[in-house]
Amino acid sequence: MIVCARRGGLRAILLAFPLAAICALLYRFPQPMAGYEGGLSAIVPSIFAVIFYGLFGGFPALYVLGGLGGVAAHLVGRPDERRVRRMTLACAGLAALIAVLFMAELDKIIGPY
Repeated sequence: MIVCARRGGLRAILLAFPLAAICALLYRFPQPMAGYEGGLSAIVPSIFAVIFYGLFGGFPALYVLGGLGGVAAHLVGRPDERRVRRMTLACAGLAALIAVLFMAELDKIIGPY
């Protein structure tokens, strides 16, 4: 179970990078000290934004959410190890997607900042 939690936490952190780039390409993503940007020109800055936001508390939050997903996948998918791995990846991806979309809609949730 601990292995699944670690695996889920690390995958959630790693999946946040491509998901933020996709979100910036298709919609928008907040860039530190620059506001929201979208389109092709926002892909590379969005990756640096994930690092910036991750260092200020995003990585631990993603690790915990992905870890909880890994534990849930272990409890639901056992004893089939392949199923547990697929479910862990899905839960970690969902946790990262929720975090990325939360950041993309942050101004609508808490107001302009």
